[in-house]
Amino acid sequence: MNDTQDNKWDKLLHIKTMGRDDSQSDQYRYPYEPTPYSVLQRLANTGLIRKNNMLLDYGCGKGRVDFFLSYQTRCRCLGVEYDERIYEKVMENKKEAVSKERVSFSLANAEEFQLPEQIDRIYFFNPFSVEILRKSYISDDGG
Repeated sequence: MNDTQDNKWDKLLHIKTMGRDDSQSDQYRYPYEPTPYSVLQRLANTGLIRKNNMLLDYGCGKGRVDFFLSYQTRCRCLGVEYDERIYEKVMENKKEAVSKERVSFSLANAEEFQLPEQIDRIYFFNPFSVEILRKSYISDDGG
């Protein structure tokens, strides 16, 4: 899928997610770069995410994954973003998005974010380093 197709999906979903932003990236937190819609279409078509699922999107950026998958599969989504500037953009997207009632967002670092019990699916597209991933899943007691 090319940028033209990605633009069409953004317009259909009433969101703006195009472009890359590496102004806040470092060796641990990678640049904002949206997952291509072609990848999301393949994921939605697998049947692994359904209406009764709740998906956590670490490093949600401007919310492309959340808005698209909630639109295509009717699942509920929770996006977590650490960058305040990008978080403001996802909240702007939520105001007009087609599937806004099934998505929510949290401004938080993955290492400190408490995983809600309802989450039964997790998605991340290269948001941060392995070190941060380990910290976000290993409890204080090592389990």
